[in-house]
Amino acid sequence: MLISSCDSSLEERSHATMLHLLEETQDLVDNSDNMYANDSRVQYYDSLLLTEPDNYAYQYYRALDLLRRGDSELAAQELKKLAVLKEAGKLAGQLTAPELDKLDSYLALSHLRLGEQENCILNHTAASCLFPIQAAGFHQLPKGSRQAIKVYEEILRRQPDNLSARWLLNVAYMTLGEYPDEVPQEWLIPDSAFQSEYPMKEFHDIAHRVGFDFQGRSGGLVVDDFTNDGYLDILISEWGQDAPIRFFVSNTDGTFREQTEAANLTDLFGGLNLLQADYNNDGWLDVLILRGAWLKEYGQHPNSLLKNNGDGTFTDVTIAANLLSFHPTQTATWNDFNRDGWLDIFIGNETSGTQSFHPCELYLSNRDGTFREVASEAGVAISKEGFRIPSNVVKGVTSGDFNNDGWPDLYVSTTGGSEQHSNYLFQNNGLNETGMLSFSDVTQRAQLSGLNPTFSTWFWDYDQDGWLDIFAAGYWQGNGGVITTDIAAEYLELPHDAQTGLLYRNNQNGTFSNVSEETNLDRILYAMGANYGDLDNDGWLDMYLGTGDPMLTSVIPNRVFRNAQGKHFQDVTTATGMGHLQKGHAVTFSDIDNDGDQDLLMSMGGAYEGDIFQNAFFENPYQDKHNWITFHLVGTQSNRSAIGTRVVLTVEENGRERNLYREVNSGGSFGASTLRVEVGLGYADTIKEIVVHWPNSEHQTFTDLLVNTFYQIIEGEENPEQLTLNKLKFEQLHSTHNHTTSIP
Repeated sequence: MLISSCDSSLEERSHATMLHLLEETQDLVDNSDNMYANDSRVQYYDSLLLTEPDNYAYQYYRALDLLRRGDSELAAQELKKLAVLKEAGKLAGQLTAPELDKLDSYLALSHLRLGEQENCILNHTAASCLFPIQAAGFHQLPKGSRQAIKVYEEILRRQPDNLSARWLLNVAYMTLGEYPDEVPQEWLIPDSAFQSEYPMKEFHDIAHRVGFDFQGRSGGLVVDDFTNDGYLDILISEWGQDAPIRFFVSNTDGTFREQTEAANLTDLFGGLNLLQADYNNDGWLDVLILRGAWLKEYGQHPNSLLKNNGDGTFTDVTIAANLLSFHPTQTATWNDFNRDGWLDIFIGNETSGTQSFHPCELYLSNRDGTFREVASEAGVAISKEGFRIPSNVVKGVTSGDFNNDGWPDLYVSTTGGSEQHSNYLFQNNGLNETGMLSFSDVTQRAQLSGLNPTFSTWFWDYDQDGWLDIFAAGYWQGNGGVITTDIAAEYLELPHDAQTGLLYRNNQNGTFSNVSEETNLDRILYAMGANYGDLDNDGWLDMYLGTGDPMLTSVIPNRVFRNAQGKHFQDVTTATGMGHLQKGHAVTFSDIDNDGDQDLLMSMGGAYEGDIFQNAFFENPYQDKHNWITFHLVGTQSNRSAIGTRVVLTVEENGRERNLYREVNSGGSFGASTLRVEVGLGYADTIKEIVVHWPNSEHQTFTDLLVNTFYQIIEGEENPEQLTLNKLKFEQLHSTHNHTTSIP
């Protein structure tokens, strides 16, 4: 296979130009009209109050941005003053009725946030904010939660049906170790509502031990081998335009070293999501950075393609590769859509009804390190002039061959949509008579239509029948517009209007059936970052859902679901100990310590400038429970990353044959797991055969492979290579940063 080469001077100019463009995006974002530029907004209201010091509306808006900036104590002081004025009737006419109604809720939230900042962030422990909160996570500085309880109880005395206040009251009592006994009975959410549906081992957050618990806002995360030494490294981004990509390289001994500056990444700011692939087939994994999501007119940022130079450095080749565009996005998928042996990119962009159109993009590889954009011609642009729809805010995209015809298809998840459907299934028709790739919108034909706003999504074979199914996490609050209202209702078994999760089973005939209810996934799975993997190495694919939204009230647990042999899913959030109350963004399942089970890393934090939190690193305890096998696949005629390759394993477990199906990809649409194929085998101790279906060549069959072993399989080569990788014991990461008390 040819390996692309680009002029190095052109790449250097591309990198330098991108740094300049990113400086300009900082000016675009740092605007007081941008609801997430909280420091600028505080300064703006400060300037207005110089001339109108008694304008209570300005004081109210300033207090909210103080809260969102992270100045919780000062915000509480300002909101308390306004609450006194409200009681005296002095705010009528200056604040709207909804603003007056929410004032006390914001005051309580300010206190709750202060308690979180003083305890969970500044005095962070591995148990901080894990739901339901246990002794090691109780607040040692109780003032914030104590004051929040006082205000929430005042609210509930006036509004006993305020479910959001009721939920946050219970959380506040948890932080003090007084739940459930001290919660007034009429407002208690019983602990029986949180019981696990299956007994799982507990996963422990070891981020503090390896130095991964540095703070930040939401961002992207990739776990994979960027140095080609067989050991997994970590790349992590942050949404803020002043936060660089950070790169941690495995020392192959259980420690990591930060190589951000040495890798030439220091000034490559921003990025809500990351996605890895070897775009130029040179044998080194590269990275796509996605920017601008949520920001609407302020989110017209460039994405970045980082070329791995193979010497520990990266170069931004976006412009040289002809990938420069300016659209708000956070989601994309790599695949070889035209099956020429080179990876292409589909990018889902965000169009809101009041802003200019931002069509989705499909970049086909020119097989020389550059790309050409063909989305409209191929029929997958979605938003375009002449096709006016209220909104197509694309939040997740995934690719996979749902009809087993050898051509990778597309599923697009949005929070808006046409009159017919929110999400889209595009069937890949292959190449037409002119050699052009084309897709057909088969959403209705596949029985997937309907207005179901969703976020994270993926193709997977949850029932292990050899046909890809579809999961999409529901993403819509009920009529109250506050997700905590819906969450409280669900746990109390009360009606709610939130969008629940969607699981579509492949009927093997081009159609799908919604099996969410029968599989126990018709729950509020209000997920942003999410991914799937095998928690207990039993061979069935489970999932972790990072929940939340930009609102500071969205203090709800991330959810963990175990796949019960493809029949239904069990909520094991509390049993695993991974029900983080902080906003979950990028999620990865990857065996970082080479012990055969998949560990979970998460990028935590929210959208507002003060909504920061430490990242999480949950070590998997199932290394001795079940058998496993791991493959590193290398394409030669197919793309070098082997993305889209299907692996079928036939194993013998307890005297019976069983088939396991996997497809090479990075998992869900927000967070990128390793491209290694990591397969739990349950109690199977014999692998009868493994069949590898390459995208661009005949399938290969292998026998006599051993369980609990790493292999490298190269397309076209007869014998897999057994790899020797050390089992790692995690130790302290080599870094000079203070990971627990300051924002990096």
